[in-house]
Amino acid sequence: MEHEAREFEVRILESTEVHELPHGWPPARLRTILARLEVDDVGDEDAMEMTAMALQDLDVDEASGLVLEAVFGDGMGSGVRQNLIPDLREDRPWEEFAEISQQAGIFEAVVLLQRAFPRDFGKPDALSLALRLETQSRSAGDWLDASPPDAGLLLRILAGGMDDHAVLRRLFEEPLAADRFPDAAAILWHVERRDAVPPARDFSLISSHQWFDALGDPESFSVRAWPDVLVGHED
Repeated sequence: MEHEAREFEVRILESTEVHELPHGWPPARLRTILARLEVDDVGDEDAMEMTAMALQDLDVDEASGLVLEAVFGDGMGSGVRQNLIPDLREDRPWEEFAEISQQAGIFEAVVLLQRAFPRDFGKPDALSLALRLETQSRSAGDWLDASPPDAGLLLRILAGGMDDHAVLRRLFEEPLAADRFPDAAAILWHVERRDAVPPARDFSLISSHQWFDALGDPESFSVRAWPDVLVGHED
């Protein structure tokens, strides 16, 4: 099928390792755990420290179950949570979890558990990319300016800088070439616009090493890509 693809010039400005997601554990979210542990009257600035201390009063597995429940609620069954608990102490357990939509949540759970039990959990790591995109196409510019940014478009752009052995390209060959990429938003854990000098558009993207590692060092490349839902005007 012929897609309404446009040309993009891509530059990866920076690739850095991060150990938590922006706004992953705001005080309001931490208070859901503190409430379960009957801890109250905690100020925003003390919420993380108090949550870690309160979790330390529990058995590690009990604390893990509580954190998973706080992250996923009814979105993850109790049996799945119990089976996942011992895996959380492994290296990058989110990469082994089959349900892609829950991988970011597992990462967030390990972030908090590692704060509380640094001897039991390895420090979680993910990859942050600073991305600069430029295009001569008016419609492509409209795609990039869409709110929220189209995850399918961003992943098709990134895939253009990877070889055929990249995990992203091997596992998602069909949606990368199709009109819809249902898992795209779950693969991109964090997308944020950055200040840029027009006509460039800059983004900050965070995801698991398994999806981004194939891009390697900062580099430039050209790619033709399209969003899942085509918007904008014809050139």
